[in-house]
Amino acid sequence: MRFISPSAALAVLSIALISTLAGAAEPTALTHDVQPLETVARFEAPVVDIEAARLEDEDREREGLAPRFAITNPVAITPDSHGSWEEIGGGMRLWRLRIGSPGALSLNLGFSAFRLPAGASLMVYAADDSYRLRAFGPADNAAHGELWTPVVLSDDIVVEFTIPVKADDDFELELGTVGVGYRGFGEILGDRSGWCNNDVVCPEADPWWDEIPSVGVISTGGGTFCTGFMVNNTAQDETPFFMTANHCGIYSGNAASLVVYWNFQSPNCGDQCCGSLAQNQTGSYFRSSYSSSDFTLVELDELPNPDWGISYAGWDRTSADPDWAVAIHHPSTDEKSISWENDPCTTTSYLSNSVPGNGTHIRVEDWDDGTTEPGSSGSPLFDQNHRVVGQLHGGYAACGNDDPDWYGRFSVSWTGGGSSSTRLSNWLDPLSTGQETIDTLNPGASGMRVSPSDGLVSSGPVGGPFTPDSKDYTVENQGDTGFNYSVIHDEPWVTVMNSSGYLAPGATAIVTVTINGAASGLPAGLHGDTVAFSNVTTGDGDTTRPVSLQVGEATLVYSETMDSNPGWSTQDQWAFGDPTGQGGADHGNPDPNSGYTGSNVYGYNLNGDYTNSMPERHLTSTAFDCSNLSATTLKFRRWLNVEQPAYDHAYVRVSNDNVTWSQLWTNGAEITDNSWQLMEYDIAAIADGQPTVYLRWTMGTTDSSWLYSGWNIDDVEIWGIDSGATGVADGGALPARTDLLRAVPNPFNPKTTLSFDLAEPGHVTLAIYDVGGRRAATLVDETREAGRHNVEWNGRSQSGSSSSGVYFAQLLTDAGVQTQKLTLLK
Repeated sequence: MRFISPSAALAVLSIALISTLAGAAEPTALTHDVQPLETVARFEAPVVDIEAARLEDEDREREGLAPRFAITNPVAITPDSHGSWEEIGGGMRLWRLRIGSPGALSLNLGFSAFRLPAGASLMVYAADDSYRLRAFGPADNAAHGELWTPVVLSDDIVVEFTIPVKADDDFELELGTVGVGYRGFGEILGDRSGWCNNDVVCPEADPWWDEIPSVGVISTGGGTFCTGFMVNNTAQDETPFFMTANHCGIYSGNAASLVVYWNFQSPNCGDQCCGSLAQNQTGSYFRSSYSSSDFTLVELDELPNPDWGISYAGWDRTSADPDWAVAIHHPSTDEKSISWENDPCTTTSYLSNSVPGNGTHIRVEDWDDGTTEPGSSGSPLFDQNHRVVGQLHGGYAACGNDDPDWYGRFSVSWTGGGSSSTRLSNWLDPLSTGQETIDTLNPGASGMRVSPSDGLVSSGPVGGPFTPDSKDYTVENQGDTGFNYSVIHDEPWVTVMNSSGYLAPGATAIVTVTINGAASGLPAGLHGDTVAFSNVTTGDGDTTRPVSLQVGEATLVYSETMDSNPGWSTQDQWAFGDPTGQGGADHGNPDPNSGYTGSNVYGYNLNGDYTNSMPERHLTSTAFDCSNLSATTLKFRRWLNVEQPAYDHAYVRVSNDNVTWSQLWTNGAEITDNSWQLMEYDIAAIADGQPTVYLRWTMGTTDSSWLYSGWNIDDVEIWGIDSGATGVADGGALPARTDLLRAVPNPFNPKTTLSFDLAEPGHVTLAIYDVGGRRAATLVDETREAGRHNVEWNGRSQSGSSSSGVYFAQLLTDAGVQTQKLTLLK
């Protein structure tokens, strides 16, 4: 975890961090004639020892504790013991105290005693007034008698207490904790979440807009952070029950310190930054927890502001495993993200792969789109029916890997330890209905919703036919008033049926998007259109869906197998040759002993680890001519070991002029490959139609501590739809090796095309197996000539049955066995 220097933090905090809450009161000091701020007494909180904090955080991570964003300092500060009082007229008195900790990214306060009389108010704001919290008053008095503030993004703050003179002996106010922030929690500096995360404001998340508002990022005790979510109950009475993970550390003694930040998400799709922490609330009461399934349930001490549109997540307390799943979470407690697992989940023990283990957890095999990170703990896992089935306990997932995560099972938490303080049932089924499932409650739902969220993706040969050739969308009126809708598009090869109409409250309409006969005249290449769905009456819910049509088949156009040196440009210790299997003695794994195919690779230091404190060092390819290509894709084999990106970096980049480089990938976490990994990146936006395309792999920058074995690259390929020249595997030279290629489309419905290359003639068996290892269909079992071969599978078994789920295509040749996962969606 990278820590930000005090000087850098102060520099960034000076950049337009005005984050005053809408409707917040003006500080009394700005509306009255008061003593200059320089004369106000000041309390200096300890400056964080960054290195010591880093070491402690590593220990906390090993112990499975919630991550920290601040060091908490116990204090005993009252208006009698610290600060400055003054009369301000109008029968009012003002008490102020400055609190600072030079270099802090944020400060937050925990009042161990808080009770204000009528007419009194408490404000906390940055000394330069660049950041304010809302005013706290008598409405914030709670039975637990405490108040914990949200963070103020400053290292110098003012606490301001205004009270009527006649009530100046009728209050309780004691500051018991000062939290000094040293890691990102809404700050624009700090460790950012990984590149593979998906903003919840992106169109693909549209079907989850009922569930997205239920999730919030939280702090506890002024120092630790996690994710949590509002949860519905069978009375559906909007009781503000809030769930998170047990290891996030909330218990009866500190539940009052919970602060929830709602709707902390990117303003625009792809930003992965710049969200607002303005919608927040503080305080809760402990209700129940159970360590075996790692859940905690609290009840917030007030309802969320109805203007924030907070929903209450539905749930499924049965023992059924999800067919597929979605996670909504705050990775590294950054802006809210969404992740997809397209495959069935399994029941296991925590951190175990054995099914069913002790049955306490749901295992997500790997995230197909997105990931989770520290800070995501406690976030909900939704099944295909949009119901919570667990909350994140932990795992190994990160950008750049296919490692699993484990979620404490909701069904186990339901009965928990058998008492009201260790189970969910007493609280979430207050009517004792016995219900097993309940849907999300969204009190503020309105406008138009379009589902599903994905676009129409079709492909086929020049002249057609194209599969699939249509897609149905459901347009729903979620609100209380009717509206007119309209659906428009641009391209003549797309047709939209039922493209306009009126929807009464609760009504739905089916809109069908079809690829029509005009597509038969399209040339080879990728073609696209955008279908725009509009709520003509109010605009609430306007959205778009893409149409993507691939005409012609992508083929292997260029292949560098590294059997001989391609003569690429190298810097420093980048070299071509035979890796020696060295390095990785202290951290990560060693280099390989040979290439994926053959002996040679391009690698950074073929004899061991990269070096400390190095700048970026590049391996840059010669130019590839992609002027006749579309849908261009880069594939290569990777063996990489690199420390997490807070310290060391690895990159893959592409350019069409050898000057301006676009980043395809960087390590979002520590990478410790111990086998060759197939990597694939879409480079169409940079490479399609370009006469010169350059590839670049970068090692560095690195810090001054841990060393890893670095990059190894083999079998670099460029694939694309070739509208001019003959590709390597399409009428030109025979394929360089036998290979099972990517099925198109995948996922699919109702059919997909499997392709394979044969370097030499021989007997081929291509079969389909289900997840139980049973052979579902045999597609090829005969001798084939060398070259490219395409085989279609209609999703049916040999008996003629067809059901959705995960299958495996297995290619058996003289060269060995290759397997590919397929997903049939019904």
